[in-house]
Amino acid sequence: MSTELERQLRAGFDRLPKPTREASDRARAAALVALGPSHKRSRRGLLLVAFAVAFVLGAGAAALAATGNLHVHLGAVPPAPRPVPTRLSVPSGSHGVAVVAGGKLWLATRAGLRIEGMPVSAAELSPRALYAVVGIGSSLVALAPGNRRPWVQQTDGPVVSASWSPDGLKIAYVVARPGADELRLIEGDGSPDRLVVRRVRPVKPSWRADSLAVAYVDARGRAAVFHLSTGLRRTFDTRSCGGAAHDVAYDRHAPTLAVVSAHGIAVVRRWNRPPSCATLDRPAELLAAGWLGRSQILLAVNRSLGSSLQRLSGTNLNEAGAAFGSQGLRGLAAAPAGSSVAVALQRSAGVVDIGIVSSPQLRARLKLNRPWLRIRTPARAVSISWR
Repeated sequence: MSTELERQLRAGFDRLPKPTREASDRARAAALVALGPSHKRSRRGLLLVAFAVAFVLGAGAAALAATGNLHVHLGAVPPAPRPVPTRLSVPSGSHGVAVVAGGKLWLATRAGLRIEGMPVSAAELSPRALYAVVGIGSSLVALAPGNRRPWVQQTDGPVVSASWSPDGLKIAYVVARPGADELRLIEGDGSPDRLVVRRVRPVKPSWRADSLAVAYVDARGRAAVFHLSTGLRRTFDTRSCGGAAHDVAYDRHAPTLAVVSAHGIAVVRRWNRPPSCATLDRPAELLAAGWLGRSQILLAVNRSLGSSLQRLSGTNLNEAGAAFGSQGLRGLAAAPAGSSVAVALQRSAGVVDIGIVSSPQLRARLKLNRPWLRIRTPARAVSISWR
């Protein structure tokens, strides 16, 4: 063997993992002796030497792998799963997001407002997420970037929910009072504050697109609408469509109201016409509804063996798509543009993942495409405000 070839083999040999140098030298020497004198060694014989050394080194690598000191992969290395963040960030293409779960708030806005784990009873972002209102103790508090609190309104009870009007000028909120909850209105600058309805259920109000009417649920479980221009209230009963109302949601682009019950949904387009109705088979239970583009409705449904997102045509409530998963749904919020939806999924006992899912197609899998946040909470319901 030439001096140059031997040097190259030794250099390569030194770069490879090996159990011990002694074992490697013995393997190389034994192979060379088997080949005979150096002037009789052929090219094929030299290849056998290299193979023998590689075999010993491979055996050493296998031993290391067995002890856990070396990890061996055959083929392409699979990409590591992207970790779910534990700190909330602003979703792409939006102004901000706020999440309330287990009595705590996570909030992030492009204007620079950030909150992690603040104890609150409710939270809502203003249009374009320039401000937020939160329930703290027996007060409704406005928050702004720079740790500013532009105003504080005493409520004499915990704020159950709040909803900012599309024009940003008014806030409807529900406050828990002894004996009955109240629906109240306050201006975006903190004054004046006034009582609208004395006895209501603790359901988040929903504003009509023109900011001139707000929907709520009355004490008897019926959907109702208060008209700001006239001060009149209209009430209609959809309890035959799946039970008492526990959520109301106005279409963001039309005066169409969705009324959610435990086992069905009713859609009201005109006050002088019967609402459309779609019911669920028991034991499926409807959690919430949100409006997508082209007047389509998305339903968050929990079932005995998992959950589903069901997309319905806004005209006749026929199913246009559905996504199914094994995790329970805890919250729902449509994107500001209505093209996608954010959900809270129960990953495991006491752990909730929050993020974006695509608009479901036929028989799709319910899976987070872009996780926002993972939190530990026992909450059965998660509130999401997305602007």
